[in-house]
Amino acid sequence: MVLGQLDSFNWFSMDNVIKFILIIILVILTIVATSFGVANIAFKQAEVRVKSWQAIGYIGNAQDYRQALRYADDALFYHPGHNQYLEIKAQILEWGADDNMVDRQTALQHAKQLYLQSTSTRPTWPATWAALAMLKWRMQEFDSQMVSFLQNAYAMGRNSPEVKLAFQQLGPVLRDYHPQLFAPLEPQYDDLLKIK
Repeated sequence: MVLGQLDSFNWFSMDNVIKFILIIILVILTIVATSFGVANIAFKQAEVRVKSWQAIGYIGNAQDYRQALRYADDALFYHPGHNQYLEIKAQILEWGADDNMVDRQTALQHAKQLYLQSTSTRPTWPATWAALAMLKWRMQEFDSQMVSFLQNAYAMGRNSPEVKLAFQQLGPVLRDYHPQLFAPLEPQYDDLLKIK
């Protein structure tokens, strides 16, 4: 009788193993979803700060800058390598460089690395290429890499507002001061600005 009761209470039956595996999978999925949710909340907090800086034209104070940077770092901690999170951190670093919150050259170099990391997994996003070209301008690096960033931006999204803005702002500078760099971009520049 005891053996019969033990057989009916077999924990290692196929049904119990399947249930156990499903529970483990659900727990893992819940943890992953929660971490992605926390990452997105942190990203949104960082994004709100950047948008407020854009509205007023400067960073409110050093504490606001540090908090935005913490939010971006938190987003990347919970979801490493996410393109938008990389780019928001790059934008925050650029703002910090412009408002003398950090060493300018170091911050801009780090921002460039973040943008390039983003392009490695999302090469067709034109705004990232445009941001890289504008960053090169801020770093005063007028070179073939800037030209390739602009060409990629144009190829990936010539109608993107960020691409048009990059060409509007960089085109005249390149045309007037770096004509050898402007020459390969002239057709795209003319196309975007409808100069014929």
